[in-house]
Amino acid sequence: MGEKKRHLATEVVEAQPPPKKPSKEEDAEIMLKGVIEELEKEKAKSNDYLRRLQYLQADFENYRKRVEKEMSDNRQFGNQRLLSDLIIVNDELELALREAEESKENPTIVEGVGMVHKRLQTLLSKEGVEKIRSLGSRFNSDLHEAALRVESDKEDGTIVEEIRQGYMLKGKVLRPSIVKVAAKSAERESKSERPDLEEIEDNE
Repeated sequence: MGEKKRHLATEVVEAQPPPKKPSKEEDAEIMLKGVIEELEKEKAKSNDYLRRLQYLQADFENYRKRVEKEMSDNRQFGNQRLLSDLIIVNDELELALREAEESKENPTIVEGVGMVHKRLQTLLSKEGVEKIRSLGSRFNSDLHEAALRVESDKEDGTIVEEIRQGYMLKGKVLRPSIVKVAAKSAERESKSERPDLEEIEDNE
């Protein structure tokens, strides 16, 4: 009996088909999936590297702009300081020229000083230095410094005299003008406030 069962079991095992080997198409599909997975991994790495590179590029661009601005500011500050010094030289030349003309110095000396003064003014103008308009205009604290308030027939706040010329550099104040500003006297103000009373007194 036992032998018969063993014989039947052997026949059942022998009757089962051998395990099926994967076909060439299946092998190719498996390889293709593996390649696609590797490509996806490499693509993810490439995207990460690209993102990091873009961040570095943006940081470098910001750094470059910051350095350029600092260099421009330093150049501008240096120019402002130099031009401010040249304006003082210009003041001294103008003073020397006036005194030479008033004292009737040697015409050759006056002419020479005048030529130097003109060349200096040309240089300042070329660098963007412009005079601040003061005389006859309204006082502006951004452009002018008031040295005195003086009684005048001009409208209150009008600049009646310029003590020192002011200058602008490309829209910014390089040196404010020092001026005298018109102010109504107390007597004129009191008269303007009581015109009717004065007319009555005059009629009496």
